[in-house]
Amino acid sequence: MKNIISFICTTVIAAVSLCSCSDNNTSFEPLSSAYEAETTTVTTTVTAKPATTVKATAEAAVSETVQTTAAETAVSAVSLLSSPGDISLTDTDGLGQNYTFTYGEETFRALYEPDNWHIYNSCMIEDHNDIVLICQALITEHPIHSADMQSMRTAEDMAYEWEQHNIAYYLLPESSRWKEDTRDVDLDAKDQGKSLLELFMDRVG
Repeated sequence: MKNIISFICTTVIAAVSLCSCSDNNTSFEPLSSAYEAETTTVTTTVTAKPATTVKATAEAAVSETVQTTAAETAVSAVSLLSSPGDISLTDTDGLGQNYTFTYGEETFRALYEPDNWHIYNSCMIEDHNDIVLICQALITEHPIHSADMQSMRTAEDMAYEWEQHNIAYYLLPESSRWKEDTRDVDLDAKDQGKSLLELFMDRVG
């Protein structure tokens, strides 16, 4: 995991370096008039790659990291569920807002607000198939809109968003101020289909 974090840091530093070099012309003028006749002005022009290229490079690097991390998680995670009903989703306040569900031997809390499911400690659930089944149970109880606000989100695309948060949680160091935010996942319309890089840029941009 440390190698993955190092890889991400290297990529970000490289991208920042490319951006900072954009349109930067450095000229070295003669030190004194006495040497003007003998000194040739040297002009060095650093041409940065277009911003789209830098972004594409960063996205490719993050994509590779995400695939590596997802592969590692897939090896370690084991499916515990066979159907959405296995989690025993329960409306604890009778208002259709506060819920609990069971997974393994743990009880998890979920909060429903209009077009938003908030899952506490979602980072503790890693198996893709189980996440899909949990999301199916959630949207059976309360469907949420897609990004176009016309269609409805599916269990599969909600699972993708959940997994992006999981990956961010395990990649971020303990000292990061964003780590705690990635412990829980908000499944809503605005983050549908967004990659790890896009989620990060939304929060820092």
